[in-house]
Amino acid sequence: MTGPSVTGPSVVVAGGGIGGLALAVALRGAGIGVTVVERTARIAEAGSGMVLYPNAITALDAISPRLGRAVRAAGHEAVPGDTRPTLASDGTTLAVDAIGELTRRFGAPQVTLLRSALQHALLGEALAAGVDLRTGVRVDDHADRGERVDVVLSDGSVLTADVLVGADGVRSGVRRRLFGDSPLLYRGYTSVRGRTRRSGAHPNGFIASGDGVDLFAGPIGGGHLYWAAKIVAPPGVWPTMGPAAAMPALLDLITGWHDSIVEIIRDVDADGIVVTDIVDRDPIPRWTSGRVTLLGDAAHPMTPGVGQGAGMALEDAAVLAHHLRSCSDAPAALEAYSAARAARAADVVLRSRRTGRVDKESGAGEASGAPRDFSTQDEGPMTLFGWRPPGHAEPGRVEPGRVEPVPA
Repeated sequence: MTGPSVTGPSVVVAGGGIGGLALAVALRGAGIGVTVVERTARIAEAGSGMVLYPNAITALDAISPRLGRAVRAAGHEAVPGDTRPTLASDGTTLAVDAIGELTRRFGAPQVTLLRSALQHALLGEALAAGVDLRTGVRVDDHADRGERVDVVLSDGSVLTADVLVGADGVRSGVRRRLFGDSPLLYRGYTSVRGRTRRSGAHPNGFIASGDGVDLFAGPIGGGHLYWAAKIVAPPGVWPTMGPAAAMPALLDLITGWHDSIVEIIRDVDADGIVVTDIVDRDPIPRWTSGRVTLLGDAAHPMTPGVGQGAGMALEDAAVLAHHLRSCSDAPAALEAYSAARAARAADVVLRSRRTGRVDKESGAGEASGAPRDFSTQDEGPMTLFGWRPPGHAEPGRVEPGRVEPVPA
């Protein structure tokens, strides 16, 4: 199966990650020709899991309803009545998050799944839509000629297009050529991530904290949980260890924690461990120059503090596709996209940074056993979930792209 015939501008996307493939699917749905250039020989995001909050699912549905359904089916969808506890290291419940209430309040659920499952769904939809996918080659340079942009690939070939989108990740070459290479900023902690068999004690996962370690666990379907540990440490120490040494070191840090928590880490699948330092960059006010723009981590690398890295990339894809579909002047469409997205993404970068700092300094949650209703919080990450793509605002919900709480 292929997508609609090509009627709009042609687009080259540097990077076949979550944001790049999502954009490609959205563009093909709008009849826009798109070539995705991915430096790896095979698109396969290995390793850890992720949470897609309602705004991310809303973006997926806007990009392709079929894609939204596929992603729901690929992971674990929170349903009414589902809760997730915040625990002290001794297993005491400090708070309970009413994660099943998100669909009622925001029109879309929370879904936890493996990153590779999301990547697989995006890749399948992109290929079915007729996206031109070129793997094992990277974008080495580009030249904006005014009426077109020439994109130079590492194999020496040159693609000519109306638009180049840099979706090439946190170390984006497209960003470096557009705006220079601002430093990656280490945020004081490392992440160790893995997956394990589902816990009978905490089937919907948990959040736990103590002694410089924060743990998050969530179900990903198939009887498994994924988990992520945030560890306060100097830069480079844990990634240098590698997965084999990181696991016993992590278990040593949580010695004495409640066994229902420790068993999740102890029983990890050895082939799914990922260890990375957590970095971000200071936000930039605009992402576009002429016929070239940025998307996802290339535009706004962020910490996992509010779980919005993938969500922001998916929002970017939905909004950029909308502007390219709606405006025949490609540079004007890119400027409109940048104006619509830069402030929101900057807010989320800074929120994520603040949340990571609070977690690092003060540990887990409020000392209350009552369920927290995500829909009524006035501050913090829950205000993100009411996002709607352009043209899809609903009565009683936030306007597109604005970071405000949804009214009760």
